[in-house]
Amino acid sequence: MGNPFYLQEVPVDAPFCNRRTELKELRAYAEGKANVVLFSPRRYGKTSLVKRIQKTLSNKGAVTLFADFFGVASVDDVASRLAKAVFVITHKKDPLWKSALRTMKSFRPVLKPDPSGGVSLSVEPSGAGKGGLELLEETMDSLREFVNTTKSLVHVALDEFQEIVTLKEALQVEGIMRTHIQQQQASYFFIGSRRRILLGIFNDRQRPFFQSAINYPLRLLPSEELAEFIAEQFKKNKGRCTEAMGRKLVSLTGFHPYYSQKLAFFAYELSKTVTEESINRAMDRLILSEKPVFEAILQGLSPHQRLLLRALAKEATTKLLASGYIQKHGLGSVGGVQHSSRQLEELDLIEKDEETGVWRPVDPILTIWLRMQSEEKLSQ
Repeated sequence: MGNPFYLQEVPVDAPFCNRRTELKELRAYAEGKANVVLFSPRRYGKTSLVKRIQKTLSNKGAVTLFADFFGVASVDDVASRLAKAVFVITHKKDPLWKSALRTMKSFRPVLKPDPSGGVSLSVEPSGAGKGGLELLEETMDSLREFVNTTKSLVHVALDEFQEIVTLKEALQVEGIMRTHIQQQQASYFFIGSRRRILLGIFNDRQRPFFQSAINYPLRLLPSEELAEFIAEQFKKNKGRCTEAMGRKLVSLTGFHPYYSQKLAFFAYELSKTVTEESINRAMDRLILSEKPVFEAILQGLSPHQRLLLRALAKEATTKLLASGYIQKHGLGSVGGVQHSSRQLEELDLIEKDEETGVWRPVDPILTIWLRMQSEEKLSQ
C-alpha cells in the first residue's frame, strides 16, 4: 500500500484530521454569503480546508471560484487571475460557460492541448488598449454581473490575498475590489499566511476593506487528536504506530499540521513500525528537505534580521527590548531590534504569543534548524 501521508496539498477526498468545527462554521458562513478572512501561519492547511469546503458546496450546486494571488506581479495579473478562475470552474458546465462568455467581457479564454493529453486554459484581454486599474475595474464589473446572473450560490476564495499590497497601486486595487464585492450576492474567503499584513487590510480604518469580513484564525490541531490521526493512518496502511509514538512524533514538530504529516511520511518510508530511532531518522530527513527553503529565507533578510531571528530561536523571550537580552545576543540598539522585529513580524517569521507575551519564531522546524547552525554535534 502507498504512503498515507502527503507532502503537498491534501486532496479533498483524502483522510483529514479533525477541523470538524472549522468545516461546519466556514461552510455556514459561505452559505450565508458572509465574507471571511481566514488566516494562520504557513502550512496550517488553509488551502486544503477551503477546497474541501468548496467541494461540499459544489456538491450542493454552488459555483466555487478559486484564485491564487501568490506572486501576483501587476494589476493586470490580478484581473487575469480572477477571470481565469471563472472560466476554469465553468468550462465543463455548458449553461455556466455560456454565461461566463457573455458576462466576462474583459478577458476571453484560450484553450490549448496539454502535453499530458488534456487541455490547458489561460486567458487574454478581449480588447487592446485597456490595462491596469481600468482593466481590473472592468473585470470586477464583469465578475459582479456573472455572480448576480448566476442562480446558484457563488463562493469565491482568494488565496494569499495579502500579496496585492506588493503592488504600487495597492490601495486603488483594494478600493475597486471592495466596491464591486459589496455589490455582489456572493461569499468571499480572503486567505493568507502573512497575518499582520492581511489583517491590516481588513482592520485598518483607513483601508477600503475595513470591517468588511469576519476574522477567522485557523489554530493548531488538538495535540491528542493529531497523534491519534497519525497512528490511525499507520494502522490503516498495515503499519504500526502506538499512541505514545504518535504523541512523540507530533510533539517534535510543535503539533504543526504540515510538518507532522511530513515527518510521518518519512517515518513510514523508513519503517512501517514507528520507533524512537525511526522518528529521529525521519526528523533528520525532514530538516534536510527543508534546508533549501530555510536558506532562501535567510538570504532574503538583512544581517540584523538574521541575528534577531537566530536569537529568538535560541531563546524565546518576553523582554525583547530588555538591555540584558540585547547585549547577550549582540543585537545592538533598541531601535534596531524594534525595526527588525517589525519586519520579521510582517514576514510572519516571528510572533508574540497573545497569552504569554513570549516572542518566538513562527516556524518550529526553522527554529530547530537555526539552533543546529550554532551547535556542533560531537562524535561519541
